[in-house]
Amino acid sequence: MLRNYIKTAFRSLLKNKGFSIINILGLAIGIASFVLIALYVNHELSYDRFNQKADRIFRIVENLRTENEMLFQSTSSPPMGPALASQMPEVDKFVRMQDWSFLVRKGDVSVFEEGCLLSDSSVFDIFSFPLLEGNPKKALTEPYSIVLTTSTAKKYFGDEPPLGKTLNMNGEEYKVTGLVADVPENSHIRFNMLVSFRTWSDQVNQPMNNMWFWNGFHTYLLLKEGEGQVEKLRAKMPDFITRNIEKGGMYYEDLPLQPLTSIYLETPRSWENGKRGSQNNIYTLSIIAGFILLIACFNYINLATARASRRLKEVGLRKVLGAQRRALVYQFLGESIIVSILATCMGFMLAALVLPVFNTLVETPLVFSLFPGSLTTWGGFVLIALVLGLLSGVYPALVISGFQPLQIFRGAPQSIFGHNGLRKMLVSVQFVISIVLLAGTLIVFEQLDLLRSRDLGFVKEATLLIRNNGDRAMVDRWETVKGELLKVPGVLSAAACSTVPGEPSNNLYATIEMEDGKLSPSNINTNFIDSDFLPAYGIEIIAGRNFIKGSRADDTTAFIINETAVKDFGWKPEQALGKKVDQNGKRGTIIGVVKDYHYQSLHHQVAPLILQENKWAYSTLSLKIRSDDMQTIIKSIGIKWKDLTNNLPYRYSFLDEEYDRLYKADAQLGKVAGIFAGLAIAVGCLGLLGLTSFSVERRVKEIGIRKVLGATLGNIVLIISKEFVGLILLSFVIAIPITWFLITRWLDNFTDKVTIGPINFIVAGLSVLTIAWITISYLSFKAANSNPTKALRNE
Repeated sequence: MLRNYIKTAFRSLLKNKGFSIINILGLAIGIASFVLIALYVNHELSYDRFNQKADRIFRIVENLRTENEMLFQSTSSPPMGPALASQMPEVDKFVRMQDWSFLVRKGDVSVFEEGCLLSDSSVFDIFSFPLLEGNPKKALTEPYSIVLTTSTAKKYFGDEPPLGKTLNMNGEEYKVTGLVADVPENSHIRFNMLVSFRTWSDQVNQPMNNMWFWNGFHTYLLLKEGEGQVEKLRAKMPDFITRNIEKGGMYYEDLPLQPLTSIYLETPRSWENGKRGSQNNIYTLSIIAGFILLIACFNYINLATARASRRLKEVGLRKVLGAQRRALVYQFLGESIIVSILATCMGFMLAALVLPVFNTLVETPLVFSLFPGSLTTWGGFVLIALVLGLLSGVYPALVISGFQPLQIFRGAPQSIFGHNGLRKMLVSVQFVISIVLLAGTLIVFEQLDLLRSRDLGFVKEATLLIRNNGDRAMVDRWETVKGELLKVPGVLSAAACSTVPGEPSNNLYATIEMEDGKLSPSNINTNFIDSDFLPAYGIEIIAGRNFIKGSRADDTTAFIINETAVKDFGWKPEQALGKKVDQNGKRGTIIGVVKDYHYQSLHHQVAPLILQENKWAYSTLSLKIRSDDMQTIIKSIGIKWKDLTNNLPYRYSFLDEEYDRLYKADAQLGKVAGIFAGLAIAVGCLGLLGLTSFSVERRVKEIGIRKVLGATLGNIVLIISKEFVGLILLSFVIAIPITWFLITRWLDNFTDKVTIGPINFIVAGLSVLTIAWITISYLSFKAANSNPTKALRNE
């Protein structure tokens, strides 16, 4: 009996090749889209879960209250970890981390090494970073000791054993005490080498017990095993803060605990470390994947119920011969599962073929193997095939098997055509989804255009950035290097700073004089700049003055703040001038106020900012260059740079490109959403093609009679297409509020956002309507041009 069912199923598929191809192709595209997005979502959700103790690892973060604002920081202070480990029985171990970079010299070669991580020796007890060589208990206990990843060790030492060898970094000799495996790609903590924490503590050379507001480290805790440890520790935090940290003008309101596995996708706090994903993008892409698969399933249901009219006599005859309804349901469900298996095979192969392109699009190394294939892959294959087959086939199977033989052979009015209402509803849902995806994608691209064209308050075009590579010899040579580079043809200006717009600024403790003469403590974003920075970037001074080049007084006592800081302190710009500031041991007064400029991304409001001179903090040289013949200018700058800096690495980038990377996740979402919106429309039109074909076939005699009675080609096309066009118009009306709701939630991530106007909905609706009209018109014209005598001659 089973073999008979399978034979019948394949005969039915071959007999209706057009419907079968549309069904299988539509489902295959839906499955391929679903698989690709599922791979990406699964990868994003897997971050940090490779750590064996991940469920017990938490990061300490800070909710810091100042007199003017609330700061939500991912960082913590040096004494935080040791104090919690010694005072809280729930804490087993702690590790403090901080990103560093070094100028590494080996022989005549100089390399600027980023991704160096200052760390306590307990890092190997907490995280699953396997140490391949060296003693995990001692590798990071001594100052100036480093642990290299395998790829970094190979870069500097080739195939030689690295243990015991030294590297000259920033003029100091560091000893290699360990070799660790390369960090897994799905870790939010990234590094090329680990540097012992004692290196920093010995350099600071002062007790850390009272550094409660030196918030420059990321602290992770390993809690002891047992239930309820997290809740117990959280409950004790208020008492811990009261006991250890004096409450003044700035104080800790809370020290939340972030689970390790949630850090990657949680809303970023200030001064985040490592890689970050986007929870909103995960939700959006998951919805898109579900939508496309839903459209494909609706196509199957529509086409299966429409095609059933051809099989009514088969059903009637089987019932007369004694077939029970259950057997017919099994047969039609079997056909549905066979179609689903074929579509799943095709979908998985499509996903494997386009995966390299998808990886390039999302910049993620996803892996999907069919042969030999993993248990997960084949388990997913069977699950998708069965679930889709059952979901898509259960309704058509029940409908087809439910007709009585007398109704079929007597030509009773109740027939499969009585289910037009359901098919119309499913078609409407398909086009609602298509319009939502297309309109949403258009608004995403419009928002990205706004971000690129927004007046940021500074000039970012044609700005070449050169890093000083941590060379201490540059401290006393900034002005000389700038002056010589200005002689290069095409270089218009040169300025030095610690951070450029788009990079995280330093967040430093400061006390600022208020109107009543009292000093208000606050952590405030800080950038160290020279006197050429503001004019080079076109940043406007609205009160006071700029730093004076070569002025000893400005170098040691002058500060400049931005408009937002002025507003937060309750002043007018002119009132800020002369106010006293004490920051990091530098005492002086405010000499100027600059107009707000977006030194962070437009995801954030402009925050208070203080600017000061400090040649020891400069790390980047900004050169404004002519936009014509840029390659020649860049090459000339490189030659001059190496002559001036004793062959330091010439690492350059462009400010506009670096700033645009702040919206990388948003741009990726726009591209991916656009592609899958197109696929959703394509799958919907495949179903529409099949339904139109069925509609034309059902009305072939009507068309013939109308033509004989004088109906024109346009009349017939209009008659066939008007019901589908009406459904699309209805879908357009339904899609508008859904799109508005979803896109408004997404736009909440930006401080500057586009206005959602009618034009995006009109363009999306007209696009879908045009594509659908072309699909319908193709079959309509074909039917209208056929010979009416053939239709009227055949019964």
